[in-house]
Amino acid sequence: MTSSPMPSDALHDILTRAQHLLFDFDGPICDVYAGLPPATVADRLRKLITGSSIQIPDGVARSADPLEVFAYAASIDPELAARVEAELTEQEHAAVATAKPAAYVHEVVTACRESGRSVAVVSNNSDRAVRAYLTRHGLDDRVDLVVARTSHDAALLKPHPHLIETALTALGAEPGACAFVGDSTTDIEAARHAGVPSIGYANRPGKNASLAEAGADAVVGSLADLVLVLRARPLPN
Repeated sequence: MTSSPMPSDALHDILTRAQHLLFDFDGPICDVYAGLPPATVADRLRKLITGSSIQIPDGVARSADPLEVFAYAASIDPELAARVEAELTEQEHAAVATAKPAAYVHEVVTACRESGRSVAVVSNNSDRAVRAYLTRHGLDDRVDLVVARTSHDAALLKPHPHLIETALTALGAEPGACAFVGDSTTDIEAARHAGVPSIGYANRPGKNASLAEAGADAVVGSLADLVLVLRARPLPN
């Protein structure tokens, strides 16, 4: 019986085959809420819901995750979901001004391009915020595709594979020719549902285990790990 490959071997295998790298936004590209606490945004969204005389469940009432609050609004009423999503988009766009780039993100995007691979951002965050960030940080001309939130239909967001599948269609790519880099279990689940190999980005302590348990094909603690492999594994001309 042969032993399973070590994570470094798995990473080499995934990136050697990958012609397209797909990145989640909040995490692998940046910490979008570095200067605007997500709990503050979640509170603003909750006020829109309670202002409609709706009692919020305890879990949602305590959540510091704006996307969780939005998803709850979307489960109640489409009109309310549209109002909450519009406010969420405004807050995400405002957060771009103080968002903090992920360590080595510019290097990994450059390594992708120099090794012959395309780069896509696939995000539950708003399309407006993602594009504003990429422009602000000089990445807009190095990212080939953005697939992000453009509607108030929360059911289309990860862990549903819709956004990843949309990216595959736009790239004209087979799932096995791609790799998805994400820092949350929902990212890994969405990649698995889409049949795309996944790389968990454990950017905080304790994430290694949860990302592996969610089914990540490889887990890295730094984007620098990707840079080294991409530079050593250019695609054939």
